[in-house]
Amino acid sequence: MKVLFIFVFLCSVLLLHAQATPHEGKPIAHIRASATRMNPQVILRRFPLKPGDVFTEQGYDRAQDELHNMRVFKKLDFTLTPRPDNQLDIDITAEDGYFIFPLAFASGGGKSVAALSLAAGNLFKQGEMSFFFGAVSQDGFSLNGGVALGEGSFYAGYSKINADQRLYKNYWSNTFGIFSTSDDEGEYTNELLAQVHTRQETFTFNYARELTPDLSFFIRPEWVRYQYAHNERVDLDSGSHNTLTAGLQLSDNIRKGANMGALSGYGLTDKKKSLMDLPSTRFGYAGKLFYTDGGSWTGADYRISKVGAQATWLAELKARHLLVLEIKAQDALSAPFSDEILSTDLLSGQGRYDRQIRGQRGAGASAGFVYYLLRNNTGLLSLAPFYETAYIYRAGQYRNHSGAGATLAYKLWRFPFPVGINYTHNLTDGSHQTAFVFGGAF
Repeated sequence: MKVLFIFVFLCSVLLLHAQATPHEGKPIAHIRASATRMNPQVILRRFPLKPGDVFTEQGYDRAQDELHNMRVFKKLDFTLTPRPDNQLDIDITAEDGYFIFPLAFASGGGKSVAALSLAAGNLFKQGEMSFFFGAVSQDGFSLNGGVALGEGSFYAGYSKINADQRLYKNYWSNTFGIFSTSDDEGEYTNELLAQVHTRQETFTFNYARELTPDLSFFIRPEWVRYQYAHNERVDLDSGSHNTLTAGLQLSDNIRKGANMGALSGYGLTDKKKSLMDLPSTRFGYAGKLFYTDGGSWTGADYRISKVGAQATWLAELKARHLLVLEIKAQDALSAPFSDEILSTDLLSGQGRYDRQIRGQRGAGASAGFVYYLLRNNTGLLSLAPFYETAYIYRAGQYRNHSGAGATLAYKLWRFPFPVGINYTHNLTDGSHQTAFVFGGAF
């Protein structure tokens, strides 16, 4: 009886192992692809596995994700075929199309904003993605657009802002831009030191290209001009602030979201997979290094030099809940007022703040958790609490900007923008912000 039990146990273990990894370690002989419109060579270039590679289940799963992340397919089928010579063939069958979607929205209240976006995908059968976005408020307007094709992407943007810049005690200043709340003078009247009318004009290019599937570089020239109204109490830096920024970005196991093609079903080929629990916790990471320089050689009226770093660590639990930890650091080696480090640049972006601290250098850290209250074929309901803190060096000491809160949001699979509400408590000055959330990423 004992011998029979051992025999059955060993057979069960061998059978389970054979079922779990029947193709593990076999060489890949051929990889073939077919599509509705797209050139099959585009698919083969974006598929990381190549003939001659040794097959692993993990590598095969990640290679499939690369095609899912192109977000232009309605259907993707992968077939493994064993060969008599103990090798494998992989066949990829794709159903692709193209999409063009406009989206407009407006908001009112203390500051009215209207915006229009246009997203398009796979128009030229290359799996490319392109977008245009424009926004206008009483403070100015912003226009930007870009295209991503294969290993490269290009972005261009222009903005013109004509508004008041307010400066407060303890080196705070109001947020500044098309979408900033920027109507905070009533709340902080007792701390207001100066108010300066500001005109900012910015023209930006950004080119990025993959060096490997996990590593990419970017280069970003920026033409910036500030014009400050004369104020006896504040001496600011009117003139050109043109810079050139270059950097490296590293990422591994960071999932990309859907895009506007989801409205017609494009880019949802991994929805079923995304609804399934993971076999075990999955970890990912991302990193970024950049250096910014400006001076007479860029046409700037000031010497500008900044360096920065960012690292993100992510744990995706079995039930797809996400734990995200992030650290950032920047140093303005040489920078006038307009180019100083902002505390909001060192926070995670999960919180909403009326004001920010300016300084010469600083570091920040954040922790966030995305808990899915609901996951089904219709959409995702999530609660995302967070904590973030930054320390900015100014006038001989480090000053703190911290916040905590949560975002409750719902995202339809067929409408890729989360919609919800965000609450932020500024732990430094005690202020509260409750804001409507539309857009962003999970």
